[in-house]
Amino acid sequence: MQVKTITFVNICSLNFVILLNSLVLPEVIDVEIVKKMNYNEHMFNTESPVNDRKHFELLLTVAKRYYLDDAKQSEIAKEIGYSRVTVSRLLAEAKRCGMVHIEISHPHERLATLEKQICNSYRIKEVRVAAASATNTESTTGRLAAELLLSHCSSRSTIAISNGRAVAATVAQLPRHHWISSCVVPILGMTGRELPFIDSPELCRNMAKRLGGNYWTLPVPLVFETELAAQAMRQEPSVSRTLDLAARADAALVGVGSVKESGSSPILRKWLTPNIQREVRKKHAVAHLCGHYIDATGNHVDTTLCKRTVCLEPAQLRNIPFVVAIAYGEEKVDALHAILTGGYADALVTDEFTALALIENYNSHFAGDGA
Repeated sequence: MQVKTITFVNICSLNFVILLNSLVLPEVIDVEIVKKMNYNEHMFNTESPVNDRKHFELLLTVAKRYYLDDAKQSEIAKEIGYSRVTVSRLLAEAKRCGMVHIEISHPHERLATLEKQICNSYRIKEVRVAAASATNTESTTGRLAAELLLSHCSSRSTIAISNGRAVAATVAQLPRHHWISSCVVPILGMTGRELPFIDSPELCRNMAKRLGGNYWTLPVPLVFETELAAQAMRQEPSVSRTLDLAARADAALVGVGSVKESGSSPILRKWLTPNIQREVRKKHAVAHLCGHYIDATGNHVDTTLCKRTVCLEPAQLRNIPFVVAIAYGEEKVDALHAILTGGYADALVTDEFTALALIENYNSHFAGDGA
């Protein structure tokens, strides 16, 4: 009787029997040889392998090592005592049975979706949202606003700006240019010596320095003691020319103030007497823009304080080709909703938390209108 040669080759942990001689042998193969085959046919049975506790734990171990620990399949194979191909099949099974869910995303994708939502909701041209993970929201939103503003400007552009911390942060983030024919012009008068670094003369000077161009100033108070005095000042040739140039600007950068106590801008605070505050509340103002008050529907609220200011009228902002509004913070949500609803801005720069709250605010107003 001839001897039959049998070799076991480990492929995918399945020990296959290879018959090297085709001679006729006894009908029965040794029982021990059958045991060594260790076929493990249940391992790749797709019907219910996960019901086996040991198999479930194996799948979980392999999946965690590969997807959470970034281990290589060859490393995992050595650890569990199987081949690399077996590890590959185990990973495929872990996905197939729902143990592993793969989601491809990026923070920019999330922010882009949020920006598109705001654009579509308020029908504005562009939105930039700073990620919630930003370490310095002021500088990040300022950089985004600077990039957005300059993308709509050229070396010969006239840029009108208001005042405030957000506008100052934007100016600080502007890259250096050699735009000798550019011009920066203020939208409103001065607030005084209390806030020099966020006041319009200093901001116009700093922006022009960064752009390498020219600037105008409006060296008159933002608010006068009487309506008559403010009216006379607006008729002064130098003042009227400056405001007229601002109204004909190619682009504008404005901050947005809130009427809420927590979000009251320091720019108008010293003029907010108890009588003015009562008047503003009575007329349901929620925002102030360039020295003027706006209600929740986006309409200009004509107050006694507005009549004493020297600044561009809110309606004139609509005639400027590209107006960027920059503001962030929970207290600014109602104000931003009013400004965007009123059509005073073509673009918005804010942070992620404010953007999410703004969408929620818009949906609540829309639902109320639908009812």
